[in-house]
Amino acid sequence: MRKIEVPKGTFENSLNLDSVRHFPSIECLDKEQKKELKKRIDDIIDFHSKSKLAYQAVNFSAEWLLDNGFEERDLFDDSIQESKKYFYRDPWKKSSLIAVHEGKKAITEGFHLINSHADSPCLKVKPRPLRIETDEDKLYDTLGIKLSTIPHGGIVVPYWIGQPVEIIGYTIDKNNSRREINFKGVIGVNSAHVDISEYEDVTTAFSPEKSLEIIIGYSDKKSFLKHLKFESIDDFANTHLWAVPVNKMFTIDDCNQNLLVGYGHDDRTSVFSTIDALIKTKNPEYSAIAWISDNEEIFDPAPVGTEGPLFYMFLENFLNRQEKIEQRKISDLEKYKLYTNSKMIVGDVSVASYGHDFEEMDSKSSAKIGLGAVIEGGDIQGNDPHFVRYLRNLVSNKNSEKGICHQICGQFYHQDMMELWGSNESDHKRLVSKGIPEIWVGMPCASLHSPVEIICPGDEYATSELYRRFFESK
Repeated sequence: MRKIEVPKGTFENSLNLDSVRHFPSIECLDKEQKKELKKRIDDIIDFHSKSKLAYQAVNFSAEWLLDNGFEERDLFDDSIQESKKYFYRDPWKKSSLIAVHEGKKAITEGFHLINSHADSPCLKVKPRPLRIETDEDKLYDTLGIKLSTIPHGGIVVPYWIGQPVEIIGYTIDKNNSRREINFKGVIGVNSAHVDISEYEDVTTAFSPEKSLEIIIGYSDKKSFLKHLKFESIDDFANTHLWAVPVNKMFTIDDCNQNLLVGYGHDDRTSVFSTIDALIKTKNPEYSAIAWISDNEEIFDPAPVGTEGPLFYMFLENFLNRQEKIEQRKISDLEKYKLYTNSKMIVGDVSVASYGHDFEEMDSKSSAKIGLGAVIEGGDIQGNDPHFVRYLRNLVSNKNSEKGICHQICGQFYHQDMMELWGSNESDHKRLVSKGIPEIWVGMPCASLHSPVEIICPGDEYATSELYRRFFESK
């Protein structure tokens, strides 16, 4: 009779010891690419540490473009200039940007456009935010001044309770100049000994009205206003302030660096990928355009969102210069054909399925961390199946370049909630309505709209590579 050995570990451990979670988007890279990825992670972390708001991401992108041979132009200057690589910042808030690498073909032959948004869920400080307890009996039960805020962009309130935050933004001074503002705060959390939230519905226990006020450490309004160089509370009317998490982006596993965790992957990491791809683009057939827009998280209102006039002002500028070069008037028919001959990628992260979300979402159709760039299939309004095939040819190794690790999936669906399936209407419908085909392409992101969003750096690497091939494609 065979002797049964005493296991050295638990029964479960002996079974699962050899199980491995694979990350093909990293494992498929060669030695040089992995070395490049290691430096790239540092660059992404540096980008995010300096770009927690949309206008900061635009400033970072502008400096990056200038360092790589692009020139900045005035949106209202349509004079003929020699440079084929340039960019514009929006003339209102400087929180949106359009960068161009002109192609061999005239603009009337079409363009290749990637639109990514630079804002992320955060807290907007109210115009009159200062709060302090005035009841003498309760005065010593407070910690001093608090700032009232408004949730921006689909945050989940409990995620933000107890978060140390950085309040950043700017004000417009008397001389009409823009002055940066930056100070620290914390969103208080209930004492565990007196917390009864377990007996309440989450939305009741952590409602924004009760929870999302920021403790800033000042004991009175006057000293706080003096610190900000404000003469009165009315000076807040000239101020735009947002509260964002102070946590720094980092990789969890220092050895393999499979996961990159931190605030702002949705969607500033796509901004990083888009600008990186445009800078690396060489000899495009069609004009390659990177459009970094603000306000997508609050449905792209004008003027700096995709529903605003920025892109159309840019296009008029482009067409006016084309008319001067060709010394003729571009017809309306050519302008209509301009859109139908063009292609647009919406560069945005996709909701990735992982443990906590598995029961709530259609995980079979959702993006997976570590499987590369996400090409969302034909279930989104405006998607064209021919465009999906076009991109599949770009990621395959049918051309002279190596294949790109990628996955094709559907839009995020709530499991068994069909009434919500079609509710995510495109925020880019104005361009789609003019005939330009679009498709969502980005990287999977888990723990979305929280202070600790999670991506795989290999997925970002693959996404940027696909963006570059799209810019260069015929």
